[in-house]
Amino acid sequence: MKILVGLSADQGGQEALALGAVLARSCNAALVACTVTPDTWGHPSPARVDGEYGSFLARHTAGVQAEAKASLPADVTAEFLAISASSAREGLIKAASDLGADCLVLGSAREAPLGRFGEGGVTTELLRSAHLPVMVAPHGYSAGPETRIRRLSAAYSGSSSAPEIVARAAALARDYSVPLRLVTFVVRDKQMYPTGAGYDAEQFVSNVLREQARDAQATLLAGEDGLSAEIADGPTLKAAFESLDWQDGEVLVLGSSKLGPLLRVFLGSNARKIVHNSPVPCLILPRGEE
Repeated sequence: MKILVGLSADQGGQEALALGAVLARSCNAALVACTVTPDTWGHPSPARVDGEYGSFLARHTAGVQAEAKASLPADVTAEFLAISASSAREGLIKAASDLGADCLVLGSAREAPLGRFGEGGVTTELLRSAHLPVMVAPHGYSAGPETRIRRLSAAYSGSSSAPEIVARAAALARDYSVPLRLVTFVVRDKQMYPTGAGYDAEQFVSNVLREQARDAQATLLAGEDGLSAEIADGPTLKAAFESLDWQDGEVLVLGSSKLGPLLRVFLGSNARKIVHNSPVPCLILPRGEE
C-alpha cells in the first residue's frame, strides 16, 4: 500500500503529513510526500529570469521538505518528491498515477474553524476529480508519536448505494484490523417560523427518519460481524456530531455522490456538509462501478 501526501508549504501541508504518517504506521504502508512547484518557462530568457526563478523554487522546495522530514515521527520514514506542473491538482494526480498510490492525503484551508476541515482551491478541485480515495485532515490536526487508526465510522444514508460504501468500509476496517461503526445523521434545523403543519409535525418527521435509519442499520448489522451502529441526532449537523463519541485515531468514511463520474471522487451537498463539520479526518471514496 502507498500513501501520497500533498505537501504544501503551509501548515495544511504539515497536518496532511502528520495524518499520512498515522496511516502509514497503521497499515505498514509506504509514505510519499509530494510538493508541486509551478512550471518554469520552457525556454531561457535573455535576462536569465527563468533560471533564477527555477533556482528559487528549488531552494524553497528543499527547505519545505527538510522541515517536513524533521517533523516525522522516528518510526515513520517517507520518500520526498518534487514535481513541476501547471497546477497543484495536475501535479498530484500525475504523481498518484505514476506511483500507483492507494490514497491521497490533503490538509485544510487556514480559514476553517480549528478542528474542522475547509476546502482550498486545490482540495476543491481534487474532491471533484480524483481517481483514488482522498483523505482530508481537519484544521489544526496533530497526532502523537504512536497514534494509529483505532476505528472507522461509515456515514450511512440508507440510499441504494449505501450498502456498497459499507462493504468497502468493512474491507478497509479488516485491512486496518479495527472495528467499524455505522453512523446515520438525522438533522432537522429549527425554523424561526414553522410550516403550516406546525412544530409537532416537524418533530414527527424527525422521529420517522430516526426509525427508518434504525431499520436500515439493523438490516446491515444482521449480515456483518463486528459491526456497530449509532444515530447522530441534533438540531444542527454540528450538534449531531457532538451527540456521539469520537475516538482519537478515528476516521469517518464517506462515498462519492451518484451525480459524479464513475471511479472519481465527487462530493454532493450533504457529504460536503458532513466533511466540513467532522471533528475527525474524513476518507472520501471514489464512486464505484454499478
